[in-house]
Amino acid sequence: MKNIWKVVIVAVAGIIAGVTIGLILSYNRDLPRIEELERTHLSESTQVFADDGTLIGGFSIEKRIVVSSDKIPDVVKKAFVTAEDRDFYHHFGFSIPRIIKAIIIDIKKGKKVQGASTITQQLARMLFLTREKTLKRKIRELLLAIQIERKYTKDQILNFYLNNIYLGHGIYGVEAASRFYFGKHVWELTPHEAATLAALPRSPARLSPYVAPERLLKRRNYILINMAKEGYITQEVAAKEVKAPLGVVDIHKRESQQIGAYFIEEVRKYIAEKYGSDVVYRGGLRVYTTLNINMEKAAEEALKEGLKELDKRQGWRRPKINLLKKGIDLQKYEAEEWKTGIYEGETYPAVVLSVERKKALVRVGNYTATLTLKDARWTRTGSLTRLFRKGDVIQVKVKKKEENNIKVSLDQIPIVEGAFIAIDHRTGEIKAMVGGYSFERSQFNRAMQAMRQTGSTIKPIVYSAALQSGWTPASIIIDEPVSFVDPWTGEVWEPKNYDEVYKGWVTLRRGLEESRNVVTAKLVAAITPEKVVEYAKKFGITSKLKPYLSIALGSFEVKLIEMTSAFTVFPNQGTRIEPYFIRKIEDRYGNILEVSRRKVHVVLPPETAFQMTYMLQGVVQRGTAWRARVLKRPVGGKTGTTDEYTDAWFVGFSPSITAGVWVGFDVKKTLGRDETGSRAALPVWIKFMEQYFKDRPVEKFQVPPNIIFVKIDSYTGKLAMPFCLHTIDEAFVPGTEPKEFCSEEDHLHVLDYYHKITPEE
Repeated sequence: MKNIWKVVIVAVAGIIAGVTIGLILSYNRDLPRIEELERTHLSESTQVFADDGTLIGGFSIEKRIVVSSDKIPDVVKKAFVTAEDRDFYHHFGFSIPRIIKAIIIDIKKGKKVQGASTITQQLARMLFLTREKTLKRKIRELLLAIQIERKYTKDQILNFYLNNIYLGHGIYGVEAASRFYFGKHVWELTPHEAATLAALPRSPARLSPYVAPERLLKRRNYILINMAKEGYITQEVAAKEVKAPLGVVDIHKRESQQIGAYFIEEVRKYIAEKYGSDVVYRGGLRVYTTLNINMEKAAEEALKEGLKELDKRQGWRRPKINLLKKGIDLQKYEAEEWKTGIYEGETYPAVVLSVERKKALVRVGNYTATLTLKDARWTRTGSLTRLFRKGDVIQVKVKKKEENNIKVSLDQIPIVEGAFIAIDHRTGEIKAMVGGYSFERSQFNRAMQAMRQTGSTIKPIVYSAALQSGWTPASIIIDEPVSFVDPWTGEVWEPKNYDEVYKGWVTLRRGLEESRNVVTAKLVAAITPEKVVEYAKKFGITSKLKPYLSIALGSFEVKLIEMTSAFTVFPNQGTRIEPYFIRKIEDRYGNILEVSRRKVHVVLPPETAFQMTYMLQGVVQRGTAWRARVLKRPVGGKTGTTDEYTDAWFVGFSPSITAGVWVGFDVKKTLGRDETGSRAALPVWIKFMEQYFKDRPVEKFQVPPNIIFVKIDSYTGKLAMPFCLHTIDEAFVPGTEPKEFCSEEDHLHVLDYYHKITPEE
């Protein structure tokens, strides 16, 4: 009988063993090849760097930066081992004691609450398997973990794990997480920062420092205490580190530091077009760009401020939302913009709780503030009750924030748009690029894509062609009403000056400084529109231009990048370097994929380029760009305004930088009466240049050897005499200077026609 039971037991054991072996073989048959772990190209972020090497952005489906094991400090490794798998260095892929413990806890709780996966099992799951909670997946995970342990060292396994673990907010891997949460590299982390990252894998969403900082702090300290118990850090270090605050980067500050959105998007489009979208998001490229962080910040702030000032000049727009009409409790309403905190200097939605003639009570998040009539003086109203009612949602700017209260002023988000671009004309590098008021509002890059009429901004190209055709800055043109029959269109064209005033004898310099339309029209007629188109192409204008007489006044559409690049010719002694925004691109291994080569075009002789530079300085000193005199630096440029004030331009330069501004609506719509390039666009340029010039020495424009300065009468263009009241040292190429002296008769003749007015377009 005993023998029979022995046979039965052996048979059953054999069956169980056979079934087990069969199951193992079955599950093992379609497991991924473990060698693929080494060859797996991790989905690594493409990183974008500024001109000083600072990381400014990146592209990824999963935000990940892969680092080698030697870059990850021991304190980080030990923090994760303590938090996730204390027996990591002793087990062979899975831990039987952990499995038994987890089963007991689950039975007691009546549901699954305890995880038993080791670091190796987690790695197997995140790389090769799914997160489905089935017995089959768990068996496959265990078998794969054993294979990983047999194939790789513990250090290799841990490195694979630390580069792949999800740590919240779309971040994968300890290096990307370290930069995201602490603004530093993983090898710079302190013990408490390492423990903070190690606390996240259990539940990245629930433990986010921006969602539940207290919960995260509690788990971080638990890990620090256990690191001391394991002997990874001393008790003294642990006691000190648990007292440290979380120290994560303020989410609002980090978001505000994410500058250059339009620039970075141009980089993304370039890479996607050349290398493919998959490389953009998974390739781990290192893209070194030309963007200068300080210039970009100055450009973004200048454009936003300029657009707000322009928008406010157009008047107050009534609120679109009234919460009382929608049946919403004024104290329970929560604006999306409040969720990341309230910060000084920022603009937020505010709920009007009450309003009287001279004051209103408003709520911004958990703060209430009193808004006075003085805080809304830009509206030019005598009563706040004319502006808004109780329950309205308005915009306010936080002027000052204290512990329990804030001070605000009435604000409004502009509906007008604009663009800005700055180029180092000595190198062709684009140093700043802003494509609109807000990238979140519109991703359309008006600096690179928008086609707009240039108005008078085209005139320096016309004048350059004239100088090359034998004219000089002292040449005279009669400014008077005139009409032409355009040979291309067959239509009669009657150009008019902006101020509808005509001044008789006008030198080319005066014509450019004061943007006299008739002077430019006569120049185009004299040198031919075909010549202007030819020169525009030399200057790098690729947009389609037709040889019509109306080209004199900028009737054709051009991109801001083209016009700004064209102006670099003047301060750069006649050469134009094609603008570019990427210096070099490396792959994930440091191999150089491409390096930008400068493409230089000789457009004008240095002498002509300097004459134009000198004349455009006059536009600032005496002409339509007079507002820029406040800079008290050698600068030049040209304003531009189109019919009905639909487009406002200013493109200008210093000896080292050229920058262009465009302001307008995306649809053809007036900016308002007198919103010229001088008033709407130039202030943006000035604000940028004020920041650019800070802490920079004064530079001067280089004068070519073959230039002479001759004192002339600025009205007649003739050699100056003692009785001439308005003279200028004009720049000439030797042999082109005037030979005739100004007579009193000439001088009086010009003064009869010339009426001094405030220079404006």
